[in-house]
Amino acid sequence: MVADHVVSDVNPAKLRPLLAVSSAGPPPSVIELAELVAHRYSGPLVPLLRAASPLNNVAPGFVRRNDALPELVFAPPADAVESCADGVSARVDGHGLVVVRWPPRFDRRRLVARLAASSGSTIVLTADGSRAQAFSRWLNAQGVRVALLHSDESRAALTEAWRIAAGGECVVVGGRMATFAPVPDLRRAIVLDDADEALQEERSPTWHARDVLRERADSCGALTVVVSPTPTATAVFRSDRVVTVAKEAEADGWPRVEVIDMRATDPTAGSISDELTDAVRSCIDRNELAVLVLNRRGGVRLLRCASCHSLTRWDANGKPLWDHDTPNDIEIRPSFCVHCGATKLKVLAAGVQRVASHLSLRLGGIAVSAVDAGAADAPDAAVLVGTEAVLHRREIRRRKPTLVAFIDFDSELYAARYRANEQALWLVVRAAHVLSGRPRSSSRVLIQTHDPDHEVVRVVCGGDHAEFVANELSRRRLYDLPPFAAIAEVRGEEVALKECALQLAAVSVTDPELRFDRDPERLLVHARDAVALAAALSISVAAGRALGKLRVSVDPPRL
Repeated sequence: MVADHVVSDVNPAKLRPLLAVSSAGPPPSVIELAELVAHRYSGPLVPLLRAASPLNNVAPGFVRRNDALPELVFAPPADAVESCADGVSARVDGHGLVVVRWPPRFDRRRLVARLAASSGSTIVLTADGSRAQAFSRWLNAQGVRVALLHSDESRAALTEAWRIAAGGECVVVGGRMATFAPVPDLRRAIVLDDADEALQEERSPTWHARDVLRERADSCGALTVVVSPTPTATAVFRSDRVVTVAKEAEADGWPRVEVIDMRATDPTAGSISDELTDAVRSCIDRNELAVLVLNRRGGVRLLRCASCHSLTRWDANGKPLWDHDTPNDIEIRPSFCVHCGATKLKVLAAGVQRVASHLSLRLGGIAVSAVDAGAADAPDAAVLVGTEAVLHRREIRRRKPTLVAFIDFDSELYAARYRANEQALWLVVRAAHVLSGRPRSSSRVLIQTHDPDHEVVRVVCGGDHAEFVANELSRRRLYDLPPFAAIAEVRGEEVALKECALQLAAVSVTDPELRFDRDPERLLVHARDAVALAAALSISVAAGRALGKLRVSVDPPRL
């Protein structure tokens, strides 16, 4: 039940009387939020209402108002991290959105506890289930009433957490679904690591928890705080201010990062440098775990020049992605380097399995295991090679690796995605989280790249993150990308896409800032902002869906 005192389109004679209420449900404010999200992201309402409802029945009378939370009393700061937490929390107040740049190796528990509201309820979002559980246990030990709303929990546990949240005066900790927690007294909203793609729903509607929680917090005058080592350009752009720790403390909160310049290596030697081999062998000698990451997504390949060692990106369809001042009408694989004119180009490509075998040979036959994303548990080996999914595994984090190495960081830096820089930077943050179980002096991140002067590499080696964000925003403004515009990708049946395009063309007559590109598989729609985009899609997508299936992805993360 989402409303009352409504006039039904059904003949009143066919309506049945309401006999009983089976369960309490989300409050009206959350229902309104779900309806707004369904409209804004052009998706169905039902999945959002499910996320906002208890999984098992909760008798309406069983939801009672909770007593006020006990005040958290902290001892005087015992170390530099706690001093930083005190300093940051003292500068976070008011309304709107505040971004806190907090180093990845620093413990965030006391910071988040200090940022929580002193009265009413606080919602804390974190995409990592294990971190949500650990933070929930820590708050419980401090005497705080916690509602853990994460998809990793059982139905019974989630239902009990929903009941606690509905009573107010609590701290709700969880993933995306915690955005719709039924707290009646929201005073503070905290989002951890907004660059984590798990905070955006993959299914339609493709809402991002950061933006939806900000919408909810603004509606009730609550403050939203984004805490991240590398806050996204969108979060910084929409924030009222950015709060950071001292520069020296921030440097101590990052792992040691070492860059291996692959331009100095032999192009025929393969993807494993001598420096990386020595680092892995050193870990083996000390009986420590080394984790190697290799990502190869999409169809874009990289060509390396044997003469000047520069890179040229090459589309899988055969079209070179040249620089702006070079011809772009050549439809074959590049036969020469666009930087120096040399004709010896090597395709940089190797899979996880091949790299694992090659590294094992270089280590003298020592077992190197490739981590399959579908495997239940990671192999118990001294050296693991896998895609970035290896950085998400709890069993690997428990083993406390001392080395995380990115074999081909260029595939991230040069990926054909407008968020490629942010996503590459987030991978290093992931590595820092994996290494946080070891002292900084005994752990390190290795990055193999042909572009050691890339701005992402400079940032992780101690560069200015504020300058990085400024450059990122400058590029996005130039190319009319979010947050300076709103983008949606529409896919579906051909007849439905055709009708959708016709309706968008009609809308663009009255809204010149609306434009779209069409190919046989999709529509890419640009609008001046999220409101204009939702209005255009509400008309065009509805018309298309009358003829066939359509799926809308608003601001897809891998565009």
